[in-house]
Amino acid sequence: MPFLYWCRQCDAVSPERHSRRADAEDEQLQHRQAAHGGLAPAAGDGVREVHDVARGDGCLPSGSFLFFAVLLFAVLANCWGR
Repeated sequence: MPFLYWCRQCDAVSPERHSRRADAEDEQLQHRQAAHGGLAPAAGDGVREVHDVARGDGCLPSGSFLFFAVLLFAVLANCWGR
């Protein structure tokens, strides 16, 4: 699963997902240097693991779910047609 860096104080999030946790932690250190003088922000920050399913953000249904829903609808429509 991909990783994102997020900063609660700045409301900043990684512009891209990182395949390795170490890359997101490097971005965390760079952000701390640039925005907070090398210190951890008071509101907190961190690296979190995000889901990489469906169409990217996990809010929309995945392709397999949509296929199953259409298949179920077709089967039920065929049963009611008789």
